[in-house]
Amino acid sequence: MKKINWGIVSSAKIAREHLIPAIQKSKNSRVFGLASRSKEKALKVSKAHKIPNSYDSYKKMYQDKDIQVVYNPLPNHLHLSSTIEACKNKKHVLLEKPITLKAKDVDKLIKVARENKVIVKEAFMVRYHPQWIWAKKYIKQGNIGDVRSILTSFSFFSDDPNNIRNFYSQKNGGGAIYDLGCYPVVISRFLLDQEPKRVVSTSLIHNKFKVDTVSSAILDFGGVFSTFNCSTQSAIKQQVIISGTKKTIVIENPFNPDGQATNILIYKGSSIFRKDNVSKIIPKSNHYKNLVEAFSDHLLKKTKVDYGLADSKKNMKVLDALFKSSKNKKWVKV
Repeated sequence: MKKINWGIVSSAKIAREHLIPAIQKSKNSRVFGLASRSKEKALKVSKAHKIPNSYDSYKKMYQDKDIQVVYNPLPNHLHLSSTIEACKNKKHVLLEKPITLKAKDVDKLIKVARENKVIVKEAFMVRYHPQWIWAKKYIKQGNIGDVRSILTSFSFFSDDPNNIRNFYSQKNGGGAIYDLGCYPVVISRFLLDQEPKRVVSTSLIHNKFKVDTVSSAILDFGGVFSTFNCSTQSAIKQQVIISGTKKTIVIENPFNPDGQATNILIYKGSSIFRKDNVSKIIPKSNHYKNLVEAFSDHLLKKTKVDYGLADSKKNMKVLDALFKSSKNKKWVKV
C-alpha cells in the first residue's frame, strides 16, 4: 500500500508521545522527518523514534519535496504563521487545536490553503474515537429521547510556570479555554449537529500567569444547554454527561482514553439506582491513529476532507464569544 510521508514540526511532548507513534502504527502513513530549531534535539528525537531524517529548521523540512504532510504542534500563537509557511511550500497540515487564536484568522488559512491546493485540518482526535461515534449514533436514533443538556468537566493541575499553558499569556494562547474548553465546544457541536446561538462565560485569571486557570460556561443551542467547567489548576477529572428525556449517558473517559477500552454508562428512567441501568463497553482504539489514517486517506483517495477549516472557524467563533462574555460579564451571541 502506498504511504503518505509525514514531517513533524518540533519535538513537542504530544508529538513524541502520541502523534509519532500513531503515524508509525498507521497503515497508510510514515514519519519521514522531524524538524527542530535545535540540530542536536532534532537528531536526538529522530534517533529515539527511528525517524530517518532530521532538520535543524522548520523551513528546511517544509522545502523537502519528499514530505506531503506536516503535523504542527507548535505553541498556539505560532499556529497561524507556521502553517501559512508550510502551505506556501505545498504541504498539507494537520494542525493542533486551537487552530488559531481568533476566528478571523481561520480565513487566512482558508485563503492560503486554497491558493496552494492543500488541506489544513484541526487535530481534534476525539471525533475519531469509536465511543463518540457510537454516542452520536445512539443519540441520533432517539434512544435518550430529546437531548436536554450536556455537562462536561475537564481539568488537571499544573502550577509550573514553564508549562506552556501558564508560560504564555491568554493573548498568546495560554490558559484553560484554549487548551481544554475547546473540547466541550467541539463535542457539543459534534453531537448536536448545531451551532450555539449564544454563550455566557466566567473565568478566574491567575495574577502571575495572566491566563484563565478556571473557566465555566453555558452554550445555548436553543432548547439544549451545554455547560462546562475546565481548569488547569484543579484535580484531574474528565467526564461528559448527556441527558435526554428518556435516558442519560455518562462518558467517563471522554478525551484521553489512552488506548484502553472505555465504559459508557446508560441510566434509564428517573433513578440512577434502577436495576436496568447498563454499561456499553467500547473496545480500545487509538484515536490519534484513526485521525492520521483518515487524513492520509483523503490524500490517497482524493476525497473531500471531513471537518475542514469551515468547521474550525465555527468552533473558533464560539471561543471568541466565550472570551468576550468572560470580559464583559454577559451573554454574547455567536
